[in-house]
Amino acid sequence: MKIIAVDCNYVEKEFAASYLMIKAGPQGLRGMFVECNTNYAIPYLKEAALHEGLTPDQIDGLIITHVHLDHAGGAGLFLQEFPNAKLYAHPRAARHAIDPSKLIASATQVYGESFMQKMYGTILPCPADRVVILEDGAKVDWVQTGVQLLTKHVRGHANHHLCVIEPTTKTLFSGDSFGVSYPVLNEKHGIVAIPSTSPTDFDGPAAIETVEWILNQDLLQVAPTHYGLLKGAEIQIAGNQLIDYLKFSIELLSEIKTEALNETQVFERIQKWVIQYFSSQGILFDSEDLKVLNLDLRVNAQGLVFVANKPTT
Repeated sequence: MKIIAVDCNYVEKEFAASYLMIKAGPQGLRGMFVECNTNYAIPYLKEAALHEGLTPDQIDGLIITHVHLDHAGGAGLFLQEFPNAKLYAHPRAARHAIDPSKLIASATQVYGESFMQKMYGTILPCPADRVVILEDGAKVDWVQTGVQLLTKHVRGHANHHLCVIEPTTKTLFSGDSFGVSYPVLNEKHGIVAIPSTSPTDFDGPAAIETVEWILNQDLLQVAPTHYGLLKGAEIQIAGNQLIDYLKFSIELLSEIKTEALNETQVFERIQKWVIQYFSSQGILFDSEDLKVLNLDLRVNAQGLVFVANKPTT
């Protein structure tokens, strides 16, 4: 089994990945993708497959960890370009992949039509007969290779999120459930990982439970969508950082409610905490490092404010 990270060139270099699993089967090489990013990433996925000796009809599937557009916005186009592939998804994600109209309307309301076209293009529906719904604990039989992929529903980041484990390499594809960790920071400082608390489903205790579950698996590597493989001892380091940040986020949620903090104020508190926390670990961020982090920190602030102000039912 070979696993490669394909740079989707989303926003900037090494910001969002699609992962290509390659395995020899009785009829030659076969491929399976995890995540596809946006329509604009599909040519990069095709190029990566061809570079590994795979034609489009040798790609058997696409597993999406959740339906956020930077993970699955290009799923409809993917199925057009890879004619034998099936889409594997959480039940709630599958509904939106088959009929993305509500997803498109919601995102357009937030970002506007011009931004949507620039970032995601025209989001195509996935044919229902090519979508496989993955219930909690479902296994994906990659019959062309004899490999059985394991899946688990996980909460904390999104309520339609799942993780995938490839057992022969002991690799877990985490989507956003094990945070973000960028090579440009890791190569400079060692491991730097922060969770994603983006809108709209952030749940702090559930997110911590998910990170702890991942840490308790027998793994050699974790593959977050943002970005690249974490291996060996790096997994525990990242997990500890994620749990500490998530505990801080839970405390900050209470402050947002009691002090009526706005997004700018929340971002400032998050940034201050991140700088102090990593400084205590001997990691000193400069202005270029903060430019890398600030996009996620601002979205994280947005997610916390959304949750804090969500009406209770």
